[in-house]
Amino acid sequence: MSTRPIGRRGLFLGAGGLLATGLLAACGSEIEPPAAPPTGKQLAEPTPVQTTEQLTSIVPEVNAAVVAADEARDAEMLAPRVSGSAVDFRTAAYAMIEEAEEWAEELRVPGAELLVPLTSVSSEFPRVAIALVEDSEEAGVPYFMALQQPDATSPYAAWGWAQQAVGIEMPMVANAEVGSEQVTVDSEGFVMTPTAALELYAKVLSLGDAEDPDDQLAPNPFQTGTHERIQTERTELNAGVEKDEAATVHESFSVKSEEFAGLRTDDGGAIVMGTLLSTRTVDIKDGATMSYAEDNKYTKVIGKKEFTSEYIRTFGTHVAMYIPSADAGGQIQPIGATQTALSATGE
Repeated sequence: MSTRPIGRRGLFLGAGGLLATGLLAACGSEIEPPAAPPTGKQLAEPTPVQTTEQLTSIVPEVNAAVVAADEARDAEMLAPRVSGSAVDFRTAAYAMIEEAEEWAEELRVPGAELLVPLTSVSSEFPRVAIALVEDSEEAGVPYFMALQQPDATSPYAAWGWAQQAVGIEMPMVANAEVGSEQVTVDSEGFVMTPTAALELYAKVLSLGDAEDPDDQLAPNPFQTGTHERIQTERTELNAGVEKDEAATVHESFSVKSEEFAGLRTDDGGAIVMGTLLSTRTVDIKDGATMSYAEDNKYTKVIGKKEFTSEYIRTFGTHVAMYIPSADAGGQIQPIGATQTALSATGE
């Protein structure tokens, strides 16, 4: 496995596997997962069901499908290497671009080179893999890519990719020649089940740190950025407005339970990926009007820049998280996120 330099980030060989570390300017604090004895099943011999060679061929095919579909603005061209919400998000994004071409700048494209493979030892279907892949942009930040094979006759397809959070220490993962235990949404042995961890993240993104009184979720750039954007919008909307006439801004997140990928790490924890859907709503007080002096990307999609009732935008986000083992303890650490704008409406 290559450990060539990749700009200002790096891949480092550890005693049991690979450590991917984000080294760009941090938006969140650096938290290193504590060491713990592995709690996964003990294998008599290495038996990964995906090889590095297989993933090395799959990743560029995913990239090629996304690039071709983006050029043609045709989501049907994503098959068979892209599936699920990744197709849904691209379909919605192309509709946004049709109304305002500048939305094309928001498309995020994972690159064609595999950096770190996280392979499963499970022989049951559906099988999953998580690949850390380069960005398609030069000197960009890598993506965690969720890959799934539903059955023996179907190819692996990517249903989402989450850009690595910079400034966050990444967990140790098993060597690709050994592979990792596949975990499910309800797997035990962690500080929290994967389902509970994703739901906690959605609650904190929606309502803030008050939803995490035990401080189980570590600081992370996506959460910080989301809350800062909402607060900035709230401030701008209500500048010079009386309190009883102020508009409210709220974004509500939920977990798309149908999509999940999870693999155990060297220390007994797990890297998991999931999909979040969110709706950001601006509620305008009766008798008030919210208007923009000039069109923006959202108002061009809606076809108007003045609203008297509500202003709504929807988003889809692919996320990656590290969940420590129950023995090790510690905080759940979000380690990646990529958000896509899906729609905009207003009255």
